[in-house]
Amino acid sequence: MKPSTPNRFAGVHLSGPNANKTALAVLEGEALTQPLKIVKVYEKIGSFGTLFSDERLVEILVHGGPFREVFIDCPLTVPPCVACQRASCPGALKCDDLAVAYMLSISNQVRRRGARKARPVNPQSQRLWDVLQLVEVDAERLEPSYSSNMAPLVTRARTLQRRLNGLAPRIELRETSVAHALEAVRDGLDLPADVRTAYRNFEAGLDQRVQIVEAMLDAGWVEEPDDPSELCAITETVEGFHAFMAALVGAMHDAGQTVPAPADYVAGEGWVHVPELDDDGGPPAPEAKRYFE
Repeated sequence: MKPSTPNRFAGVHLSGPNANKTALAVLEGEALTQPLKIVKVYEKIGSFGTLFSDERLVEILVHGGPFREVFIDCPLTVPPCVACQRASCPGALKCDDLAVAYMLSISNQVRRRGARKARPVNPQSQRLWDVLQLVEVDAERLEPSYSSNMAPLVTRARTLQRRLNGLAPRIELRETSVAHALEAVRDGLDLPADVRTAYRNFEAGLDQRVQIVEAMLDAGWVEEPDDPSELCAITETVEGFHAFMAALVGAMHDAGQTVPAPADYVAGEGWVHVPELDDDGGPPAPEAKRYFE
């Protein structure tokens, strides 16, 4: 009888079409029940001759899996008005699109609550998931998961999904946001209040990323690898860190520890998967130690 194959989780950071900063991280194990093993981090996956970067990504996923899902750090959908295929527009107030109606309903709830300085709801530039965050009364307003700067990545991610649709078995891309994921685990890992932005800082970002990964190692979320270069690969660059975080969210999603979409959420509007820790914030922490010198 063959031994069971450990679960593997892949996270992808997609770069722009003219850059070679695409990265992919592979983790193995059971999230929050045993430390996840860092299997491999692939950096700078760009085009090579006539081989496009998406083909290189697919090749890695085919031979490095099996993977049912791959988590990605960019939007997979666009605002409802951008996705609309109608020949004419009646205006948002008269629109019969469910997502638009849902967004306007949320906006009305926020106004009735008397919230001040609430960002106006606009289905031309916002997605349903971002607007849904307005319902949380005490929640801090984070940066949106979608912006015009991310639009080129949506196109690339959708192209990659079509390529993955041709595989047998098919691999599905799922979306996460590193900033929102870090905010979700901040208290559980006792991270700084500004962690979701500080990790990208040009001067101090490396130290912040090291602090985050050390906290995960100490909490027993991630196993200390035999090869220290794997730790360096997920901290030295923002791209490698994003791929690692996406894979981590994938592992948590597999363990049922990400926030689920509401039952009445509009299908096809895109859901951003972020961690949802239990009361203990995960497994008991092993003896603290330093992993980076």
